[in-house]
Amino acid sequence: MLTPPRSLKGSAPPDGEAGSGSPRRSRGDARDSALREPERPPARRRTDRGEAVRDTEDHDDLRSAAVHAEHVDDFDMRHLRYFLTVVRAGTVSAAAQELRISQPSLSQQIRRLERRIGAPLFIRSSRGVQLTSSGRAFLREVQGIPGQLRSAIAAAAPTPRTWPVGVCGGVPAEVLTEVQTGLAGQFTEQDAAQPGPRLPMSAVDAADQRDLLQYGEIAFGIVRLPMPTTGLVRAVVWDEPLGIVLHAGHPLAGRDRLDWDDLAGQRLLWYDDGCAPGYADSVPAQLAALGWRAELFPMDQDQHALFVHALQTTADLVGLRPRRAVQGAAQLRWQPLPTRRPPRERLAVTALAGSRPARALRRAAAQRDWPWSG
Repeated sequence: MLTPPRSLKGSAPPDGEAGSGSPRRSRGDARDSALREPERPPARRRTDRGEAVRDTEDHDDLRSAAVHAEHVDDFDMRHLRYFLTVVRAGTVSAAAQELRISQPSLSQQIRRLERRIGAPLFIRSSRGVQLTSSGRAFLREVQGIPGQLRSAIAAAAPTPRTWPVGVCGGVPAEVLTEVQTGLAGQFTEQDAAQPGPRLPMSAVDAADQRDLLQYGEIAFGIVRLPMPTTGLVRAVVWDEPLGIVLHAGHPLAGRDRLDWDDLAGQRLLWYDDGCAPGYADSVPAQLAALGWRAELFPMDQDQHALFVHALQTTADLVGLRPRRAVQGAAQLRWQPLPTRRPPRERLAVTALAGSRPARALRRAAAQRDWPWSG
């Protein structure tokens, strides 16, 4: 007669002792047991109730995310980009030019988005577009999506292919070289055998760079300080005293030195507000405190040739640049400002705080002694 097997729940009593309802084990039983595979211990029971709750919550979050994703299967990320670009540009025509699509096509895509949402997003007028209350609510919820998606892709992909760099107007070539060199060697997270990402640089007004960083359209920005950098990290790559720049044919070009009286009748070739917000206001204020209330002559200064041409063709016009920025320009003359504490031009590389580009920027700053803030 076969004896039913003993339950695994309790521990076996020692040889020679009878357990309740358990037979005495013989030596033969012991030998047979030794030849068998050892019994696996029972699976460890999870005793951390908090861990189980967290697993359940994570599962619920994933299920909820999947349901939400199903509801927007027909939503095209292009529509989101189009919407954000129109908001930033202020007009459909300017947004279409930036997106490199026709204005009628962009208008049609925006209307399609409005039909999908079920509410008008913009008030259209001859002066441009303004957000409706529905548009403002939509913007609040979606403006971070492109950046979050780019961060998710970057976290999963060890080697980003391209990290675009936005450059404000008038940045010296040697600064671009310094930034390129500093950033290109910082991709230690990837396999050394793989080529690093490209760092294409393009002109982007400093006023637009913050939004583009948040939307994930650029990885780094190069801006003039001061400017608001909340939510960003930065490393200063250029810090030089400013001086007066004149064309070689200017009446003051032959002077050994200039004083404030010499500059009193001169206009200052200066930046548009969008090109250098903060800097465009702070430097003239410093000059006024030193004794020169210059009349400003704002101009787009993305191209050095336009800067030189303006100085050449306007008799009472002077510029303001660091000496290093105009060295080697045969048509230009540089003179120091008549003060021991002149205003300075500080250029910084920025990145979105907490992002992979921000980590690369911090490594570059440490290696190349760029003053860091973040």
